[in-house]
Amino acid sequence: MNFIRLVSADSGNEDFLTLVNLLDVDLAIRDGDDHEFYQQFNGLQALKNAVVAYYNDIAIGCGAFKEFDACSADINRLYTK
Repeated sequence: MNFIRLVSADSGNEDFLTLVNLLDVDLAIRDGDDHEFYQQFNGLQALKNAVVAYYNDIAIGCGAFKEFDACSADINRLYTK
C-alpha cells in the first residue's frame, strides 16, 4: 500500500538535512544574485520543530517552524521533492 507518513523531527534528522540541502540548491538558482542575502535567513539554528514526509519510506518533503513566543512562529524550510 502506498501512503505518506509524517515523522516529527528536528534539524539533526539526516533526511531533513538532505532535503534542506536540495532546497538550498533550488533556492540558489531561484534567488540568483540575491542568494547570499537571503541565505542568512535560512539557517537551521537547532530547529526543534520539524517534520519529514515519507512516501513508501522515501523522504519526499520537509518543513519546520521556529517559535517566537506563545502566539507566533516562523514557518520555514518547506520543501517537496
